[in-house]
Amino acid sequence: MSLLNKMFSTIGIGSANVNTLFFNELFRPGESVKGEVFVKGGSVEQNVDSIYFKIISTYEDEIEIENSKGDEEDINITRNAVITEFQISEPFTINKNQTKKFDFDFLLPLDTPVTAGKTKTWVETGLDIKMAVDPTDKDYIHIQPHPLMDAVIGSAVDMGLEVYKVVCEPAPRNMNMRVPFMQEFSLRPVEGHFKKLLEEVELVFTPLNNGFMVFMEIDRKLQGVHGRLVKMMGTDETMVKFPINYDNLDGLTVRLIKLIEQHC
Repeated sequence: MSLLNKMFSTIGIGSANVNTLFFNELFRPGESVKGEVFVKGGSVEQNVDSIYFKIISTYEDEIEIENSKGDEEDINITRNAVITEFQISEPFTINKNQTKKFDFDFLLPLDTPVTAGKTKTWVETGLDIKMAVDPTDKDYIHIQPHPLMDAVIGSAVDMGLEVYKVVCEPAPRNMNMRVPFMQEFSLRPVEGHFKKLLEEVELVFTPLNNGFMVFMEIDRKLQGVHGRLVKMMGTDETMVKFPINYDNLDGLTVRLIKLIEQHC
């Protein structure tokens, strides 16, 4: 390779490119993601150290800034978080105009957030090439709820609740999350027994070895002077948690009803 071609390769001119093809049409946390990566050589030969994957999701955060008047104010920003990253190849050489294909098969992490609200998730495929700008391919994927999450939310809907907001936000440190955020599903009663008892219920799912731990915040509907005082004191909300797996799905709706009624 001439010195000029090496220089062009280093700054990305005439270099290899990468494209990812997914076999899946539906994506769910904990399930297998299969496909192929195609690497197409450019106008020069290049040595590639690896092909790497990054799964990246967005979450909402709030920061304090100083405005033009010198006052402090809170603004919302969107941050990116790497859910997982790994490589799918050993070092190889891609010749001029050559195309190479690599198969992949990996499990989507259980804490990959559902695509809802402002949350977006994508797979970044890159070529690790020394002394060069890494060629990358960015593919957005639509994440559906895990079947166990579907079961819990479906039971809540059967009880007369509906999902009205889904947001990813920074996770409290005491939750010991693997990623810096948690996804919260907010539901409110629209009919039935709980319409007079509840303001809303918020659900957060954290992975366990054989399922999820469900954190459920129950916001009671309180009226009158006593209710206003309770709200002012912040004691109108109760946090409970319970595990969910494929062995304890029977009678889920009844168990949820009893759990919420205990704290209404």
